[in-house]
Amino acid sequence: MSAQNAYLDTSAIVKRYILEEGSDRVDELYREAHAGKIRLAFSIWNIGEVAVVLDRYERRGIIKNSKKVFEKFLGESRLLTKLGQLRLVPLNLKILTKATGYIFKHGIYIADAIQIASARNFETFISYDKKLAKIASLEGLKIGK
Repeated sequence: MSAQNAYLDTSAIVKRYILEEGSDRVDELYREAHAGKIRLAFSIWNIGEVAVVLDRYERRGIIKNSKKVFEKFLGESRLLTKLGQLRLVPLNLKILTKATGYIFKHGIYIADAIQIASARNFETFISYDKKLAKIASLEGLKIGK
């Protein structure tokens, strides 16, 4: 049986490193990835978005050292990539072109449109952003939690 795959947006990735509602499920996905039972994916774009979210959390006093948390994220991402359990989706013209279509169709930000366009070839789209998940579902993506 081949491993399932799941695309994570930034709202899901952050739950791996910051305790929030949904963190248990994201931790379970990462445990399954480390065990070779599932392959995770996210866009290279998400790396920058994770940095922004962590910086905001530090500025609000939610976490103490955003750089340390970010380094943990990068380290785990590198490891899972080397193990073949994480695919980093490149940001290219094809994805940007598809994303701009979602912008005009749904009136969403480019960051959200990139998530939907990048997730097209994966079995499940994991997002804790309700608006984004709804639009992704309208575009035919299977939404998981």
